[in-house]
Amino acid sequence: MTVNPEKPQARQRLQELLSLLDHQGVEIHLEKEASTLAGKPGPGQTLRDVGKKTEVVIVLGGDGTILRAARELAGIQTPLLGVNLGNLGFLTSVNGDAMNEMVTVILNGQYDISERHVIQSSLVRNGNPLGTYPALNDAVISRGAFSRIVHLRVSIDDEWLTEYVCDGMIFATATGSTAYSLSAGGPILLPTARACILTPICPHALGNRSIITGPDSVLRCQVTGSAGELLLTVDGQVQTPMQVGDEVTVRSAPHPVKLVTPKGHAYFEVLRQKLKWSGSNV
Repeated sequence: MTVNPEKPQARQRLQELLSLLDHQGVEIHLEKEASTLAGKPGPGQTLRDVGKKTEVVIVLGGDGTILRAARELAGIQTPLLGVNLGNLGFLTSVNGDAMNEMVTVILNGQYDISERHVIQSSLVRNGNPLGTYPALNDAVISRGAFSRIVHLRVSIDDEWLTEYVCDGMIFATATGSTAYSLSAGGPILLPTARACILTPICPHALGNRSIITGPDSVLRCQVTGSAGELLLTVDGQVQTPMQVGDEVTVRSAPHPVKLVTPKGHAYFEVLRQKLKWSGSNV
């Protein structure tokens, strides 16, 4: 189990959940921060340790906490059950107020597994790899606060696409299609789609629109010009400085992320609720 201790309800919900699981006779493993918050200080365990020992990792927090857990558990196929202690919660399956009821239902085996496609972005400078980063939501090339426009040369499967003059580029998964990419004008994909969305940020050519690639596609994006600071940001949490000449390669990661959802979980109902779709007033 892992928790975001900065959430106002974190301690209360953690204690409630521990009491419920203990009553059900469930073996519990806590990440170090969760152990401390529960009043059980000690050496603690890493999240990867927890993932290797458990059948389900319960994540108390919001979408950001799920994204962190997915990144730290990369390659470990233990499903994640998200309990929402935040506001939006696209990735969390259970709201805090309904936590006890829904967790009991899930413990009785009434749940589904939603497999989510993951991309990985590799940063290369002068032919030397600097790092590879998995992303459940997106990888974003963006300018710094005082930078000017960026020139990005993009190819897909070794075929040149075009050179974008823009503020940056978003590489989003289907899961991330309702995040930054959507705000930048990108499409919404069903969460089961194994695809990558290429969405330019504020392109200077009005004809530049999002492109959806397949699960086996390899995207390459090289910075050919920039007047200031550049960053590669993964899932809004990991940032790496970039410079002119750097290339980012994006492809499918070898393993999906598995999310636990209650039986009857309706994606479009969540979509309508979170995006406040209510139909026409006319």
